[in-house]
Amino acid sequence: MPRTVEVAAEERPESGVDRMTVRVRLRGETVIWSELMYPGLGGGVVEEVRFRLGQYLGEVERAYAAALQTWP
Repeated sequence: MPRTVEVAAEERPESGVDRMTVRVRLRGETVIWSELMYPGLGGGVVEEVRFRLGQYLGEVERAYAAALQTWP
């Protein structure tokens, strides 16, 4: 099932918390992030990115292990 998830948040004193949310879905062996709106290298807008499932899961595991080392 596709899910909308928060992937980043930054606390900003002038206007509260700035959040980045994306729509995540799996299609076969591809993880798709959509509902993005950020400038790409060529000046166009990036609305979707795709990741290979194996690499995506490896990065999630690496980030989780790193986070565990920094938490009290």
